[in-house]
Amino acid sequence: MVDTVDKAPQLGGFDAEFANPLPPEYECPICQLAFRDPVQVEECGHRFCQSCLNEIKRRSKGILTCPLDRQQVDAEKVFLDKAARRAVLGLVIKCENAKRKCEWTGELSSVEDHLKSCPYADILCPNEQCQDSFPRRALSHHLASRCKFRVLTCQFCKEKYIYKDVKSHMKHCKRLPLECVNKCGVKDIPRDEMTNHITECPLSVLPCPYHDIGCPFKGRKDVLEEHAKCTVNEHLAMAVVKVRVNESRSICTNGYFIWPIKRFRQQFELARNSDEEIAVFSQPFYTSQYGYKLRIKAYLNGRDRGKGTHLSLYLIIMKGEFDALLEWPFNQKITFYLLDQGEDRKHKIHQLSPNRSLPNVRAVFNKPAAEENLGIGNPSFVSHEAIDAGEFVKEDTIFMKCEVEPYSR
Repeated sequence: MVDTVDKAPQLGGFDAEFANPLPPEYECPICQLAFRDPVQVEECGHRFCQSCLNEIKRRSKGILTCPLDRQQVDAEKVFLDKAARRAVLGLVIKCENAKRKCEWTGELSSVEDHLKSCPYADILCPNEQCQDSFPRRALSHHLASRCKFRVLTCQFCKEKYIYKDVKSHMKHCKRLPLECVNKCGVKDIPRDEMTNHITECPLSVLPCPYHDIGCPFKGRKDVLEEHAKCTVNEHLAMAVVKVRVNESRSICTNGYFIWPIKRFRQQFELARNSDEEIAVFSQPFYTSQYGYKLRIKAYLNGRDRGKGTHLSLYLIIMKGEFDALLEWPFNQKITFYLLDQGEDRKHKIHQLSPNRSLPNVRAVFNKPAAEENLGIGNPSFVSHEAIDAGEFVKEDTIFMKCEVEPYSR
């Protein structure tokens, strides 16, 4: 349903254009318009619009005086003049939109019904967000061509959108025809097919098919084919390097990593006789296939309070391939073992739990910004006396084991 434009509340008589001159007896002497709800004063016989007489009463603070003979009027002796009302409503008038070329004429009593369908009456747009008003006869044109909130169907993707959002829709329309980004001459490529076109476009600059093993070359399709023929040996060499890198990528098995420190006595003597604190490092390893990247650092002659008396052991969190998928800060418990190679299996054990009260805690457990974080561990992990007294060294090799608490999201 189409809403009409609201009008101000009516005060006074009918301001209508009559087909014939208005008879004087139906003209209100106050507003000088045709009576609207006429009332008659019983004592003097004068007639007025009911709203006009009420307004005089309001302005006189409740005292009613006839505006023609200035005599005070008893409000109880003012009555609705039904005959005059009926006569006025039966007068023939022109439509209030006559100046807009509406040719309707009819009794005053039927004008409201006419205005509900008058082609020249102002109405509001049926789209709630639109505040435009216009003659009823312009409704179809407005909805088809003018309304900013009219619903349109995209000629390319067939989706519906509001006219005011046309730029936004066309910016993302999946089927909008586009010109090839390489300017190859094709100009009617649907947006969602552009990727496929670029793959086949003769002017596209594409990476070498072997880019995933490290080849940095890029070129057009014809150039890539020639490049592939001329660089077979180089690509094979890159593939070999890639395989070796993948083979060297250690992963915890069943939650633990074992690090053999070979030539233990030789490396221990080197550390003991050096003025510097010499450390040895394990190869990097991952806590799981897509887990944290870690490595172990050992000071065979100790450091800090363990220097000269103990083997010191530390854990280092490194920048890994999957850091963006993991939770930070690192919160897994780590257990270090020096494995007893004898029958008794009396391993030396130290459990390392992330301690948030430690100094530099962020530089230890947070997601690495550099290649690796600061290490954390036990400077007094195992005494040299305990190592010599037990069966921890065999064939000049000791085994360090790192057990990682399972990662759960």
